[in-house]
Amino acid sequence: MIWKLFSALILTAATAVAMAQAVAVTVGPEGCDYSSIQRAVEEASPGDIIRVESGTFEGNVVVDKSVVLRGVDSGSGKPVVDGKGVGSAITLSADGITLEGFVVKNGGFGKAGIEVKSDKNSIRNNLVTENRWYGISLSESDDNVVSGNLVSKNKYGIWIPAGSDGNSLTQNEFSKNANENAVDAGTNQWEKNAYDDLGEGETEYRISGGANVDESPKAVEPGPNDAKVETETSTITVKITIPTPIIRS
Repeated sequence: MIWKLFSALILTAATAVAMAQAVAVTVGPEGCDYSSIQRAVEEASPGDIIRVESGTFEGNVVVDKSVVLRGVDSGSGKPVVDGKGVGSAITLSADGITLEGFVVKNGGFGKAGIEVKSDKNSIRNNLVTENRWYGISLSESDDNVVSGNLVSKNKYGIWIPAGSDGNSLTQNEFSKNANENAVDAGTNQWEKNAYDDLGEGETEYRISGGANVDESPKAVEPGPNDAKVETETSTITVKITIPTPIIRS
């Protein structure tokens, strides 16, 4: 009992020291600590916060340390990581990473926008789009949280093979993915996600590839462009049906 208490105190002290030593750096086109996300990751220490400002960053990013990688809209939208069609745009290969606030696109054939190869990561509030194969993939990855992401216009929205378990997938939106919105052969928790292929009146959504079920799914709500089309159509209809003297006035 005494040994367990002593170990806990050592762990708490080590965590406190690590937090005290953690630093925050910025990445951006100009006026920041770095102009390259990969360079910032390479020079970071575990626990550091890397703030990436608006801009497009081409190439692949491999995150091999437990850092916070946070996209910040500094005036022209979320920062974009563009994989240029080769490899995965972002790969998480260390445990305990936070990835949030990015547009992730152009992952290559057989790869992903966000490829997860580690455990206990948090992937949230990203737009994952126009990747040639997977939007997000989790391989041999456990206990990750994937939440609040928009995963759209990929070949597959999210792909989880057998061997990835205990992951939580909540409040994401899956739409316009060419083959499947979600494939999961592991044992994971799906809750309150939105799917554009949810049938009318359906109260659960069965995830392809295994026995996982989202028991509280939502339908994808119309986007701004859809609303605009409906409004324009309605306006045209009104003009056609209104008597001619009123139109001329």
